[in-house]
Amino acid sequence: MFLSTLWRGCRLSALGLRRSHTAPLNVASSEDFKLWPAFISHTEQQLLLLTSLKLLDLKESKKLRNKRKLLSKASPSSLLDVFYPDEYYDFHEGHYDGVIHNYREMHLSSWPEAETPGLTPILERLRTLYPTSEPTQTHLLHLASNGEILPHVDNTSASGAWIMGVSLGAERTLRMQNVHDDRDNFSMTLPSGSVYLQKDAIRYQYVHSILSSLNAGQRLSIMIRVRKAISSIRITLTSVPSR
Repeated sequence: MFLSTLWRGCRLSALGLRRSHTAPLNVASSEDFKLWPAFISHTEQQLLLLTSLKLLDLKESKKLRNKRKLLSKASPSSLLDVFYPDEYYDFHEGHYDGVIHNYREMHLSSWPEAETPGLTPILERLRTLYPTSEPTQTHLLHLASNGEILPHVDNTSASGAWIMGVSLGAERTLRMQNVHDDRDNFSMTLPSGSVYLQKDAIRYQYVHSILSSLNAGQRLSIMIRVRKAISSIRITLTSVPSR
């Protein structure tokens, strides 16, 4: 039943069938995984991508930023044209945990909404997809054309029961695999402008990966994770003897 439901969801995605821009494809019978294939419009994607790249660029050296300024670029005819060639970015070969290869990243404390007209409505629409109203953390992850993310489960001590991913740029394949049974797995493409959600059983019991692909092009993902809930904090007071 589980695999047949996955197949129906993947087949819908492969055929390009859409119920609406906001209707998800439930590819797990438990609804612990959802995909909105065309949630963000092309204009919204461009604004999100330009804003995210600008924030990442600010973390790089002035020399590298000036190098990009010297490269003349025509107005982008597609979303992939927004990216500079790979050699104009300071991509890291490997992450400290060995999971991500050829990437740039940053954790975002807040979006520059006041300085970016049109950004707030996009973020507000994304928030309507959140399963809960708990505080979240945002992670920008820019993959080079040959970048990849190896199978992993996100740090359970740092984030809670759900993770949302916004895909911008080159289309890549997301693969999910049960940590206890290799035969229980599924894959699906993540087109630019898509949003996916994994929560509860899928979040904790499946590793996920972004597969490498030849000449795939660069990809930027906006990862939104619910913060780890602190159920209780115990404070012990030690009495100080009177003098």
